[in-house]
Amino acid sequence: MNDIKAVFAKNLSDLRQAAGMTQLELGDALNYSDKTVSKWERGESIPDAGMLKQIGDVFGVSVDYLLEEEHGTETETKPDEAPQEVSEEVYRNRRTIRYIVQAGVWLLSFAILVLCWIITRHFYWLILVWTLPVSFLLSIIFSSLWSRHKGRDNYIFISLFILSILTAIYLSALSKNLWMLFLLMVPVEILLFFCFKLYFDKRKDRS
Repeated sequence: MNDIKAVFAKNLSDLRQAAGMTQLELGDALNYSDKTVSKWERGESIPDAGMLKQIGDVFGVSVDYLLEEEHGTETETKPDEAPQEVSEEVYRNRRTIRYIVQAGVWLLSFAILVLCWIITRHFYWLILVWTLPVSFLLSIIFSSLWSRHKGRDNYIFISLFILSILTAIYLSALSKNLWMLFLLMVPVEILLFFCFKLYFDKRKDRS
């Protein structure tokens, strides 16, 4: 039993640190105190089967993974893929930052548009059109960093990013009637579908 406690203690500590969580944060996620988490990581005690399953769910690993001393090559990938649990307040703050940055991009775009109109007396509406792909690109970046559903959100934002670029090119060259550009979305969507399917299947196999 002591060996199992030591193995579990090391695995729990590794997963927690890889996820960037403190003992207090992990304790809050499990409705336990940080002192209990500390005891687990020192190998002084081990939680029951139900709590092991709950811990596994937090880090996206199986109970067997928590109790195995040797994980083979999986030890190199598991901790890196463990989702970081953040509080609802932190999540709201990140979402607010994202909205502020997005609003700032559009504010800058409108400011440039108004400045160009004042100087040239021409309405350069294409400035707003080209702001769309910039906005979606920022969404991809923020989703990759902070989203709770990275795969799903990135699939949507990448599709919209590519579509917005094709739309901007088409509207920038209306006289050339480049409507066939949009046919590129068919192979792009097929490629994205299989790439993200492979991503989700890989995560499912490792959970």
